[in-house]
Amino acid sequence: MNAPLKSTPNFGEATHRFCDAGIPEYALIPIAPPGAEISSKGNLHPDSLGKAPGRYLPSERAWCGLANNSTGARYILEGGTAQDVRTCATWPTPNVGVLGRYIPAIDSDAASDGARKVVEKALEQFFAEDANYVAERLRGAGPRRLYALECTDPDDPIARVHCRKLQYRLPHDPEGEFPHGVDFIGYGKQFVAAGVHQNGLDLYEWRQGYDLRDLYHREKLARIDNAGMHGFRAVLVEIIEAVGGEVQQGGRGSGGGELRDYTADEPALPVEAIFRGLERLPNTRADFPTHESFVAVLAKILAALGCEAEAERDRVEEWACEDLELCPHDYFEKTWESFSSGVQQGRNSLELFFRDHGIFEGARQDFREPLTQADRNNIEANKREAKEQRTRAEIYLAEFGEKYLVGRVNLATNNPICEIRRKAKPDVAVRGLDLWMHRVDWADVATVEKLRGIGCYQPNEAGFWTMLRDLKKVSPKSFFNGETLHPNYDRGEIVVETNPDGTTTQKLNMRFQSQAIRYAQRPPKNRQQAQADVETVLEFTRRVFGELADYELDTLAHMAKTGKRPGNLLFLVGDSGVGKSTYVLLLRTMFDGIGRNMGGQIDGTKLVNDSAMRFALAGIEGCRIISVRELPEGTSSTAMSRITSTLKQHVDISGDADYVTIEKKGKNSETIENHGRFVIASNYETALKVEKNDRRILYVRCGITIDNKPVQAYYDRINAVIGDPERLAAFYRYLLYERDIGGYNPAKAPPVSNAKLQAQICEMPNPAERHFAAAFELFVASGRGIFDALELARLASDMSDNECRNSSGTVDDRKQYGLRAPTGQEQAALQYFASRVTKLKSFKSADGKTRLPTVYAINGTEAARRIIGAGRREVQDALERDRERHRLTEEHPLPAFAYPPRSDDDDGGSW
Repeated sequence: MNAPLKSTPNFGEATHRFCDAGIPEYALIPIAPPGAEISSKGNLHPDSLGKAPGRYLPSERAWCGLANNSTGARYILEGGTAQDVRTCATWPTPNVGVLGRYIPAIDSDAASDGARKVVEKALEQFFAEDANYVAERLRGAGPRRLYALECTDPDDPIARVHCRKLQYRLPHDPEGEFPHGVDFIGYGKQFVAAGVHQNGLDLYEWRQGYDLRDLYHREKLARIDNAGMHGFRAVLVEIIEAVGGEVQQGGRGSGGGELRDYTADEPALPVEAIFRGLERLPNTRADFPTHESFVAVLAKILAALGCEAEAERDRVEEWACEDLELCPHDYFEKTWESFSSGVQQGRNSLELFFRDHGIFEGARQDFREPLTQADRNNIEANKREAKEQRTRAEIYLAEFGEKYLVGRVNLATNNPICEIRRKAKPDVAVRGLDLWMHRVDWADVATVEKLRGIGCYQPNEAGFWTMLRDLKKVSPKSFFNGETLHPNYDRGEIVVETNPDGTTTQKLNMRFQSQAIRYAQRPPKNRQQAQADVETVLEFTRRVFGELADYELDTLAHMAKTGKRPGNLLFLVGDSGVGKSTYVLLLRTMFDGIGRNMGGQIDGTKLVNDSAMRFALAGIEGCRIISVRELPEGTSSTAMSRITSTLKQHVDISGDADYVTIEKKGKNSETIENHGRFVIASNYETALKVEKNDRRILYVRCGITIDNKPVQAYYDRINAVIGDPERLAAFYRYLLYERDIGGYNPAKAPPVSNAKLQAQICEMPNPAERHFAAAFELFVASGRGIFDALELARLASDMSDNECRNSSGTVDDRKQYGLRAPTGQEQAALQYFASRVTKLKSFKSADGKTRLPTVYAINGTEAARRIIGAGRREVQDALERDRERHRLTEEHPLPAFAYPPRSDDDDGGSW
């Protein structure tokens, strides 16, 4: 084919959709199209048409390999310049390649659907939720797939993905054959993102919803670096082997090879010969124009040094950092650490590199005398000794990690010194180097002596830093960056916090855990005493909470089992001196412990003081129970509403309340994790405004009152349990192991007690609404299912009288209600129970001259179900029967409206 078809789009047209999506032009590369004429000038194989980068020669109307000159090679590695993009825009090819440097990919050459599903399972397992943002390329109807991602930092040689391959077989594949393969495409390779397959039939297409262009444009494309791709490959191998398959490692991609670990090998050259050669090897920016070329030499050095690499690390760093413009010390550190899992260099690659530069320090290795048996025995003995030395080092490092904690050096946080603390006493810190050099008075330095004595680590500063590098591998949770207060960890433990970008930070926990929780982790010494203590606390809780006791116990069990806060604020109201504060003390002692810097308390007076309110939450960090003390009486309605709003915004278990911003005097504000349940005990019902339809306040009127208060010996028994953490632990064990909370939902609103209902009704500013609501609750408490407007008006009038009487005249909104023509306030009041009743149609008297009072049926009652849709006679009969069977109770459920109900014969007047 000497001339391309006129219908064939050029490269510029084919790349237009990718550029519109934001994919940079330099990341796109021209691919020689299937069936193209091949020029004799280039190294383009016919089998590569359709998938290999190509260069179009207009004079010949033919294609050659793109990498047949330095410009093309640079294009494949670095991407195209603006001139390159303009030049190849007119080349006749619909095939667009994407460079693996910028968009690495996992090319699944699956020969069956089973193999395809194995790779998909690995993607789902490794990427989890991000698997939805991995682009998926299809090719025809076969099982082959390509999955594209975005490189985290294509300009960082360490982050760039290396090219690798593996082949595998599944249990049903023919024995000895490896029909399936995976090609990891990265730096130095590309994949075809659009165009025609080399067979000339199949088109490259992207699966709907997983289109590379769409995901890139929305900035949703999953990101990965070389370490991440290495981790995915490990997951894939594990899944293949788990289903009985077999993996053939060692295949090489054209952009790289398999990693090899030389830490157990003898040096490929004499160590001194290596460094003499390095002395003769220039290492400036002019000698190594790219970072890749310099990193490759470092990898060659490590491969050549073998087991001596770590011991000679400082000398390598001295050579590498001679030109700080080429290699700053932190860059060397980062590069060297990236070699921890191996390098992609041959054992003798440094010697060959030396020879290419006219350095023959290791040439005598080619002519050395054959090894004698004694030499071989010595080598084997040295290897065994080195292996045993490494084993001892790992044991002692693990022992060090069990005892000590290491603070990370971080200049950004003004922490330039590596500090070390003991887990047993984390508040005392010493300079790490002082511990290593025996310049501290700690008695327990035996582990340090062991590490210094095995020969791996020198007794100097270099040995100290080498030891810490190895400690990171053996005991990564021995390092911390900053401190935290976390109630679900013991003091001295490392808490791993997840950052918004998905990375993690390890912090040292400085919070003491309550003694009751620590004792609860062991079986009780006296089971009989423990059982009695549980019964004592349960009986006390049931007396305090009454009908709400089971909900409160389930709330406490939820906190103990999950370590999370519930979605309710406890407002415990009652007489003075009946045990409210004792219950709060029980919670604080059990969940937080009592002592210096333990437990969170808020001064209630600060919540109503504008200047002090900003510091009110200063001491709540790390607390499970946050008690509000001395919430004042007589606070204005506006101030009470503000207090309620302030506290409730930290109660909801949604993500908005998971973190709280606090401010301490003389310090900047900070955001902390919210672990606490707010608890308020007050003598005053009006201390906290309980709003209508509130869903977050567990309002409890204390069941112990001045009238039924038990003798002092009762409280002595309770206080004896609270005052002894070992005895209180019995109750915590009950919550943790015995209390079943299968039906508890922390996000669901707490049950509404009569006390809370009264508080909500009394807060209604519309007096008619209060009186109608109180009348309705009396109907419900009496078991009534039907009532009419005349009866409602009479009862609402009574409620107005009783409210005035029970408040000693403080609240005087007395009124005789009539509902023939409801006023504005009365209309609004009828809406209080509109969702709880069904209003029946209006009926007239038997003679048709008089309109009867409107009848309401309470939803959910048996009487209501029978009369919905019934006629006048049936409704009137049902109303009379309901009145007869369910006479109004003499005890109103709400004390504020209690009264002796009128006789049924007293109808309060005619309609």
